[in-house]
Amino acid sequence: MADTRHPAPWWVWLTAITALLVFLVCGVILWTFLPPVVIFPFFAFAAWILLFLGAIWLVLALIGWFRYRALRWSGVAPIFVVLTVGLVLLSVPSKFAFAVSEDALAATAVDCPKTFEGSRIGLYSVRYVQPVDNGCLFFIEGGLIDSIGLGYFPEVAPPLGDPRHDGDIGYQEFDGDWYLFVQRF
Repeated sequence: MADTRHPAPWWVWLTAITALLVFLVCGVILWTFLPPVVIFPFFAFAAWILLFLGAIWLVLALIGWFRYRALRWSGVAPIFVVLTVGLVLLSVPSKFAFAVSEDALAATAVDCPKTFEGSRIGLYSVRYVQPVDNGCLFFIEGGLIDSIGLGYFPEVAPPLGDPRHDGDIGYQEFDGDWYLFVQRF
């Protein structure tokens, strides 16, 4: 007869390791949502790993529930996933990254030096900076095919809307004088 008071040590270790791995993968997923547009290749890879860990968790959870009645241990990994989904749906990673980076971006936008080498400004990995009429564009790593970033237009707002042709830039409001942009590939 199985001991229903204490789970077996192997089960506790495997469940703890699975929860730790889920926590790390959820951290990677949150990181992919720091830019205004998700870093899709890393997100897709992390999502596949999370699905694999979910299958392992399901087997361990069923063993824990039916053999040891260990509901608390089995609930740790799903809590990490639910918190991650909630934070992403509320755009917390993106809002946090912008709040931390806004002052550094604004300081760079004052001069708006045209650069073609990558740099880090705040939490953003900026591929290059480009001055434009009445503003400054920060091309940020992210997106899948199209270039994406943040534009700073303190005097005149850019025309809003989607890009119409290859090479065009489409803008949408983001925060005050800041605009998200997509440059069609």
